[in-house]
Amino acid sequence: MKTSSQLSVDLIEHFYRGVLDREEYSRTIDELVAPDALVHYVPYGGNGADLLKKIWQTLHSAFDDLHFEVEQVLVQDDCVAVRGATSGIHAGPFAGHEPTGRRLTERAHVFYRVADGRIREVWPMVDRAALLRDLES
Repeated sequence: MKTSSQLSVDLIEHFYRGVLDREEYSRTIDELVAPDALVHYVPYGGNGADLLKKIWQTLHSAFDDLHFEVEQVLVQDDCVAVRGATSGIHAGPFAGHEPTGRRLTERAHVFYRVADGRIREVWPMVDRAALLRDLES
């Protein structure tokens, strides 16, 4: 029998596998994220599963071959912390930049609160400044 901590880690791993798939990200979010989840990410504004769909739609529109490399996962109570990096081929407009055709990477630390089998809260901290520097170089 899995512990609640392992079930939370499994849910987050399922989340990343699903949102990286251009055809499945919306369905994955509907399945795993509470509609009214709190998303503490100022650049996009708003909240809920719809905000996460908007974020991933933006990434899928701008990048092909998206990957997320998990470097570390920590769990405490109902919180799962993930350190890793998203990468993809810059194939569409992004942040005012035309496609470069290069593989770009954005490092992130994301904290999730999981309850009742769904993501209820997200605190993403991404290194957008480094990604923008790479776009401009």
